[in-house]
Amino acid sequence: MNPPASLSIRELSGLGELALTPPLARAVWGEGDQPEDPSLLLAVQHIGGLVAGAVDGDGQIWAYLIGLPTKDADTQHSHRLGVHPSARKQHLGEKLKRFQREWCLERGINQVRWTFDPLLLINAHLNIHRLGAVVRTFLPNYYGEMGGINAGAPSDRFEAEWHLEGERAAAHLTGKASEVWPEDAFQTLQGDLPDILPEALAVSVPADFYSLLREDTEMALAWRRRTGPLFSRLFGEGYVLTDVSLVRQQYLFERAAEC
Repeated sequence: MNPPASLSIRELSGLGELALTPPLARAVWGEGDQPEDPSLLLAVQHIGGLVAGAVDGDGQIWAYLIGLPTKDADTQHSHRLGVHPSARKQHLGEKLKRFQREWCLERGINQVRWTFDPLLLINAHLNIHRLGAVVRTFLPNYYGEMGGINAGAPSDRFEAEWHLEGERAAAHLTGKASEVWPEDAFQTLQGDLPDILPEALAVSVPADFYSLLREDTEMALAWRRRTGPLFSRLFGEGYVLTDVSLVRQQYLFERAAEC
């Protein structure tokens, strides 16, 4: 089953469309996932939240996003973003995030925050490099034990901060951002961070953590064990995750970056 070339990015409407999100969630995150009940999503929309999707002409939903109101009127929490495995070549995740940005700005919301797995390189590339979000916070085993494709490893998370009207976001969204990377990178599994750290530090990460978790669980868990203390120390010393390189398979951390 392949999606058509043209999909409409819009808010989902009514229980009929919202009822299509649980099977999509299971296709994205596995049968062990626990998707939100459609009636709950209807309530989310009613209280000022966002439930958007990528919809074809037949009403099939190929990707969706949930944004929740927070205690701060100018901030939305982005709770879910999932793309059907058959539709991952159409940049639907980025299109939904851009839709979310415009939707929020029209309502006076200028910041979006969300959590994501710190070892998912492709997700990090979208969040940091393509959208211009930053990370300053590491949340160890944030959700506890999880099912589906997340099963088998502690649920460590980064918290992304996306300042929708900031110069950084504008530069990344238009492809005009340019970060200066160190020539050498810290090889995460080969040693400890030095006592004195440089102003900018490139850190290696696995190319595909989910595949590693399925195929070599011990190696995946080794990445979790090594990176948790590393990220905690970097954020504790004032570093910010400012860029991600797919080619290098690295994250760029900069001390006290203005973001």
